[in-house]
Amino acid sequence: MDSTLQTRPPLGCAAVMMSVFRASLQEHQLPVTQQREAVAGILFESTGHLSADDIAARLKERGDHVGKATIYRTLNLLVDVGLATEHDFDEGFKRYEARIGPSRHDHLICTSCGEVIEFHRPELETLQSEVASEYGFQPITRQVKIYGLCAECDAAEARENPDYRRAL
Repeated sequence: MDSTLQTRPPLGCAAVMMSVFRASLQEHQLPVTQQREAVAGILFESTGHLSADDIAARLKERGDHVGKATIYRTLNLLVDVGLATEHDFDEGFKRYEARIGPSRHDHLICTSCGEVIEFHRPELETLQSEVASEYGFQPITRQVKIYGLCAECDAAEARENPDYRRAL
């Protein structure tokens, strides 16, 4: 069973999310600008976890000129209105992903190349419920972050250092 999530937004989802973002801006009496829409569009069309630098690079590739402060402010707006989720993978910066529905998933983070792999295991939901019930605890949210090496970095490490696996 493949428990890795496919996070490509459904066809047309980015357009719907952009409409919701525009409405949220208007509701908060904030201007709908080309720069804000460009930042949101990059995130809504993404299949991964993007940093502000990733978004800046993609905007530059497209020929859009958006300042770093505008990127950060727009990302914060997207998080505030519930259209994006902010993640801190202990890299010294935050990553963002579009929030499509109430998806709950966890992360494997490669400490070598920075790859983030999303996964979902129903067993974790069950375990969470059992533990919370045992302690009379009402969970609000949960994050599972497992740090290590992705398959590619693990294989490279094993090739470069034959004693690597014995050290584990």
